Amino acid sequence: MSGDSVYRVDTTARLAQWRIENLASCTYRKSDPFKIGKWNWHLTVEKNRMLFIKLYPEVSNLTRDNPPIASFIIRVICSVGDRKALIHPEITDKQLKNNDDFVWAIEVPLTGKFIIDVEFLDLKIARPNAGGEPCSIWAESSA
Repeated sequence: MSGDSVYRVDTTARLAQWRIENLASCTYRKSDPFKIGKWNWHLTVEKNRMLFIKLYPEVSNLTRDNPPIASFIIRVICSVGDRKALIHPEITDKQLKNNDDFVWAIEVPLTGKFIIDVEFLDLKIARPNAGGEPCSIWAESSA
């Protein structure tokens, strides 16, 4: 791993992984945009008494007109010591429009290196002409 940017998020088809070396010197960090599905996404971490992790799509015409309806699992893996993993309960069919739509407050102090993993289980958009019933953007590829 070249480490060209502390803000870079590595992605595969449905997984985003952000490696954070150290948050000691700052209280806020925002990732570079990363593409999953049709949207560009951001992760942010904010540290004060607790650690807040936010996942949200980048503001665009696509997000405004067709905000993603996401199902995902988000994990934080501490890469120091026993590699403890904190896992947020699965999020199912949550519409994400802005940076306040998904916020995870972690009360456990995290020091040193850690990894934020977001596994997208499904991404849907609302079909305006189909009674508003959302459809998966991956339905055709998972058949």
